[in-house]
Amino acid sequence: MIELTAVQKIRLAITGHPNREPEFQHEGPTITRWITGGPQPTAYVMFQKQGDQIIAHCPQCGEELGQFNANYGENTCQELGKIRTNGIKHQQQHENE
Repeated sequence: MIELTAVQKIRLAITGHPNREPEFQHEGPTITRWITGGPQPTAYVMFQKQGDQIIAHCPQCGEELGQFNANYGENTCQELGKIRTNGIKHQQQHENE
């Protein structure tokens, strides 16, 4: 019987095969993103591309929190700041429900 390494045991548990690389979804509308940095609390959002815009939604209820241009133009940083502020306020509403 062949002994598996710790890495192979983990791969076996995740993928069903000791040598297969796990595949984790890291893009798409079902992935929750964290907007962090600085003194403000973290905001949790889900992004969905619609045409030339990326729309940020609350991962709990789906409410739109803001949007920015999908080509990441010069206003993206400001728009993400607004989305973060909206997301923080919105999350607080969920906590008070």
